[in-house]
Amino acid sequence: MSINQQTEILNSLLQIMHDSVSTSYDSLECVFDYYKDSDDGSLSIGSKFAYIDKDNVNYALLNDPDYRVNELIIKLHDLMVAHTGGNWKEFTLSLDEHGKAHTKFIYDEN
Repeated sequence: MSINQQTEILNSLLQIMHDSVSTSYDSLECVFDYYKDSDDGSLSIGSKFAYIDKDNVNYALLNDPDYRVNELIIKLHDLMVAHTGGNWKEFTLSLDEHGKAHTKFIYDEN
């Protein structure tokens, strides 16, 4: 069940990325950061979003008025830690020109 939940979260994030662009594009890419302070448990979540049109990289803010991205990132991180024990600190989610999604997770070295 965890893999299906992870896929649903990634699809929701891709939809938010798609909805954040009001023009045509060739591909999308967003880098999401996740940091949890080990002392006080506070969380920091960030994102850097871009869409590519032809050879132009355009940076934009995610259209997320309900702050769903933060909820989705927290849920994805918790699911993946529970499923694999992997404690990633950053991941890139992209949609290529053929409509195929890609992920790349960066794990803490500690």
